[in-house]
Amino acid sequence: MALLRCHGALDELAMWGEDRRRRAPVPFRGADAAPLDCFGPLPALPPPPGASGPWRAPSPRACPGDGEMSAMARPPEGTRRGTVVLVPPWKIPRLGLVARWERALAAEGFACWTLVPPRHLHRAAPGVRSGEGFVTPDVPALRAAMEQLVLEIRVLLALARAHGGAAGLCGLSLGALAAGLAATAPEAADFAALVAPPVDLAAVFEGTRIGRRYLGLARRAGAPPPPAPELGAMLAPFRPDARPPTARRVLVVTGDADRIALRPGADALATRWGAARASFPRGHLTLIFGCAAARRAVARFAAAG
Repeated sequence: MALLRCHGALDELAMWGEDRRRRAPVPFRGADAAPLDCFGPLPALPPPPGASGPWRAPSPRACPGDGEMSAMARPPEGTRRGTVVLVPPWKIPRLGLVARWERALAAEGFACWTLVPPRHLHRAAPGVRSGEGFVTPDVPALRAAMEQLVLEIRVLLALARAHGGAAGLCGLSLGALAAGLAATAPEAADFAALVAPPVDLAAVFEGTRIGRRYLGLARRAGAPPPPAPELGAMLAPFRPDARPPTARRVLVVTGDADRIALRPGADALATRWGAARASFPRGHLTLIFGCAAARRAVARFAAAG
């Protein structure tokens, strides 16, 4: 129990450290509860990634200053089973941090296409830290970023399906939320593994240091957020469990001491979808970056189809 508290404390410490960074105020901008606009027909598909190395193509939902999608391809080991689209966590400073996930999937025979999310790494605006422009109290801007990410996942998933073999998704943290939404899209992934997904963004905004930080930026800007019920309605379209899954198999992976994504939302998603579950005595960050058992569970799940 004491060790479990330490895992949760690491999440709190990381959020506390982020609170120390200076950020400009951002006014709250509301949005209606319309469904996200990222589930319609895809445009013509670009050429797929090569066997290994970087790949770029026009984004299906180009935004000013971020009009090109980007991924890194890693080949499988041994006989190829198929392809996994790996969606990294929020604010990732370099793709090397998810290399152990790539290796675990490659060891089971999967090519791994790791997507660079919008507003991250080289896709971030000049002078803006990786991922900082993705989450914001400007709900229309948050919607636009998530819609762009989901569409890009769908493009890679469609290319993976055309490539032959199984075509699956593996999302980590905020990447798992986007992968969960993509798991309801027409491309029908053969499997989707969602690791620590922040399914209930309203609960995250209201109940974590991260959420309170961004709501505080809105208050400092003189345009505070609305009461919790109104905010919850605006964020409801981000919930994957509001839609039926098209993925043939889904695994939801959670950390028992997760203080960042908050486990109840992921548990509700797994129940609603009838998904397989795996839980580990970890916090959010230690689950994603330091849990070999979670990586093995995801790799075995991918290979079990």
